[in-house]
Amino acid sequence: MRAGPVLLAAISATALTAAASPAVRPILQIAPGAPARVLVLGDPDLRHLGASLVADAALWKPFPGIGTLPDVGVDTLEIWLTTDLAVGVPVDVRHPESWVAGTADPSSRRVALRTGPGLGGPGGLRSVLRHEIAHVALDAATGGNYPRWLTEGYAQYASGEWSLEDAWQLQAAFLRRGATTLTDIDLRFRRHSTEARMGYLLSYTAVHELADLGGEVGLSAVFRRLGEGLTFEEALRRTYGISAEEFEARWKRSLVDRYGLLYLLSRAGVFWLAVTGLVLFVSLRRARRDRIRLGELRAEEAPDERLD
Repeated sequence: MRAGPVLLAAISATALTAAASPAVRPILQIAPGAPARVLVLGDPDLRHLGASLVADAALWKPFPGIGTLPDVGVDTLEIWLTTDLAVGVPVDVRHPESWVAGTADPSSRRVALRTGPGLGGPGGLRSVLRHEIAHVALDAATGGNYPRWLTEGYAQYASGEWSLEDAWQLQAAFLRRGATTLTDIDLRFRRHSTEARMGYLLSYTAVHELADLGGEVGLSAVFRRLGEGLTFEEALRRTYGISAEEFEARWKRSLVDRYGLLYLLSRAGVFWLAVTGLVLFVSLRRARRDRIRLGELRAEEAPDERLD
């Protein structure tokens, strides 16, 4: 059942004191489009930013294969805003890496968002926040029973964090290393930022492949079976009749088809064809302009020639 948007003024003083550190005062906000009760906490200077973020209806649209937060039993959500994820937020959502823009502790229904320059403005912040909320939604839908690549890839998939630049990064990675494995993806998240970034991109492609198998209905069935305690292998077999090994083989084929060397070369061919066309167009325009200018110069010189 969809819960109406409310102000969390009814939360107890004890709970509120436990949630907020002495240096960070709570910012209570009304989230007009939110399906759950939202408590925004952080520096009071971020009040207006918090209000604009939680008021964005796109942030709360149903999550693929899951629905809204109350559909999976999430009726309250804490959103922490900070300029530094290493301090000023609860321990369970702190993150020491400076390149991380957001983090979440799904079990406590808490997410934290780093604000400041270089995050793409309100649109970029909303995308990061929806990514973190997607972690909470998936955790609730599956009871916390999922591999790391699935939750990271799903958060990317649900937030729409994919661009042409991401596709080119994957293509460049294929030129260097070739295909990868689902197990390798999980290992990437334990390394430096460049490897973690590639882990996010590969996770997205794996979840995209999972969605291609059966759409939102298929995703919902897999999540429901994970929530019942089945392994990912068992959930795949029950839903699609394939093993995890078969899914990985299918995903690898898809990666090669979409981002492999032949695809890169074909894209490069199209690119250079476009460049050639652009150069030809500019050259023709310049030649036409030069002809016109030359005609004008000749017309200006003609009277002088007659006077001689």
